[in-house]
Amino acid sequence: MQQSQRARGTKAVTYDAALRGKHRAPLIAEGLVVFTPQHDGLTPQSLLRHKDGPCSHDLYVAEGRVCERRFIDGNETLYTPLPVEELECRDGKNSTRFYHRITIPCPTKTHQIRIRVDETDEDRQVDPKTKKQRFNRTEHLRQVPPSTPAGRRLKGFRQDSESVHSRFDQAYPHERVPAYGARGALLIYLGYAWLNNSITRALNALHS
Repeated sequence: MQQSQRARGTKAVTYDAALRGKHRAPLIAEGLVVFTPQHDGLTPQSLLRHKDGPCSHDLYVAEGRVCERRFIDGNETLYTPLPVEELECRDGKNSTRFYHRITIPCPTKTHQIRIRVDETDEDRQVDPKTKKQRFNRTEHLRQVPPSTPAGRRLKGFRQDSESVHSRFDQAYPHERVPAYGARGALLIYLGYAWLNNSITRALNALHS
């Protein structure tokens, strides 16, 4: 929260996968749209069962978005992503609330519901059985799902510092910079950044 307070006027944040749900939650509460790639290995989470007359739809969270769980061939589970019509933003009493306006296609009729995509008071309650937070919503459910066209476009805006740091480490034997002291290491890193930017500029001029 201190970071967003220092950067006045900030509307959105893009970062790499180091930013987890617990990091996104306070930023979202301040009214920011936060986008990062989704972590691998997250299992689908049960969200709710939507009932409307004779209709019943089991909604789960998978790949960062709301899906409907269906069974095919008797026992195979399929999670079908549901269309997000809009990301709604509303000012709450103590924080900003975000909703996905979701459409559920149905042979009987088309259902439209709103799903919170920011952390709720119910999410923060501790489950007496597991002794853990009931639902880590901002870890599993994203404001902008990564697999959507908007998500793929936003992925290109995240900073490249982590990959640059990784290439810098790999450029030296045993990932050790041959320098003594902070000033010596900073000089080598500035030289590496200068070289990296020069190569990028030359390649850009070559393809222009």
